[in-house]
Amino acid sequence: MRIRKSVLLLALIFALLPVASAFAASDFAGTGAMVGIGMGARALGMGGAHIAVADDASVIYYNPAGLALVDGISVTSLYTSQYGAAGYLAVGATARNVGGAILRLSAQGIEETDEFGNVVGTFGVVETAVIAGYGRTVIPNLSLGGAVKYYTQSLPGNSGTGITADIGLLYEATDRRLIIGAVGKSLLGSVTYSSGTRDDFDRAFGFGVSFRPMVNLLVAGDAVIDNGFTGRVGAEYTFRQMAVRAGGSFGEGQTCLTAGVGFVVTNFNIDYAYQHHSALPDSHRLSFSMKF
Repeated sequence: MRIRKSVLLLALIFALLPVASAFAASDFAGTGAMVGIGMGARALGMGGAHIAVADDASVIYYNPAGLALVDGISVTSLYTSQYGAAGYLAVGATARNVGGAILRLSAQGIEETDEFGNVVGTFGVVETAVIAGYGRTVIPNLSLGGAVKYYTQSLPGNSGTGITADIGLLYEATDRRLIIGAVGKSLLGSVTYSSGTRDDFDRAFGFGVSFRPMVNLLVAGDAVIDNGFTGRVGAEYTFRQMAVRAGGSFGEGQTCLTAGVGFVVTNFNIDYAYQHHSALPDSHRLSFSMKF
């Protein structure tokens, strides 16, 4: 019966994909795009397929419904030089039902040129997002969650701020071996700039499944719709104090392949992920995380 219910729920989720696509295609400006980079080298080593994975602090970013399922206190972080052009730092912490995170993207030393192409100086761009979320189990096996995001952007001679929100759900089946999830990100709000202009946040909709065919193997897949469709798949195999991961994302004529490794020392985790992109420079991601 539980398996039958999960199959019906999954069918309903994917039946809504065309509706979500119509909403998500409304804005191509890329407002607040830095919030789409990710959190945690573990998730990114699995191709970013993490909507239905709910066992570490990255749930505050990928699906706030997972806040109902994370035990104890969990902290994670991520640092990467995004395509060699900007430094990106993310830190998240969760306890049962609640969580928070800070994301920051900074690019400095960007050359400023005049109308003739002559370099006349340099400038920097900084984007920051602060996230606070709450999730709880509303009926057996079904959890709901939401997160509020406060976003700021600093540009030369112009700055912007805005508030938006995410909503997610998770359905557990077969003793948590199978989890089905859905999330809507940046569903409302806009960024208001000091110049007087406003841009709506880019809405995104994601649907995911994770499955543990055995205790030490996790496989996951996501379907994400923002300004196009992206499929993400990933797997993690653990043995002793080590984990190996692989995955990829595919969409809009671009392919991204990932691989990663993780090490556990008591309650402390070190995770690394490598990303190969078909059109952009390769990236390296590093995370440190703890559980109490």
